[in-house]
Amino acid sequence: MYLRRALVLLRITVTLQLLLLLTQTVLAGGFIGGHYDMLTAHGLVARAIVVVAVVLVVVAILVRRAGGPAAFIGPSAVATLALVGQVALGATHLVAPHVVLGVIMVAVLAVFTLRVWSTPLRTAGPPGHTRRERAEVVS
Repeated sequence: MYLRRALVLLRITVTLQLLLLLTQTVLAGGFIGGHYDMLTAHGLVARAIVVVAVVLVVVAILVRRAGGPAAFIGPSAVATLALVGQVALGATHLVAPHVVLGVIMVAVLAVFTLRVWSTPLRTAGPPGHTRRERAEVVS
């Protein structure tokens, strides 16, 4: 896979993840505000978030294999583990740590999304040259 395509796929995946997390905040706020039917949607979106988190790790690995920075793999993997913990906290009704971790996750993923979008897309050259191409992570 060309580096440019892998980085575009990473941008799409991380943006989807952030949008899903922001949707969770709306659903949680609605549930806390008395719209109890939003709890079911909150649980469904939580499952989608974990699936996208796993995809995000795979895409970060693809970026690295295409010659991009390895800097995206660690945060993607840590976020996936934190999200699994978040689902466990929600399932066991430990609301206080669930809300705190949720706020932290939204903030961290917003910064991570900014870092991914700040990484320049290199122009795709011939297949033999893209392997040596390196992208910089802007911090």
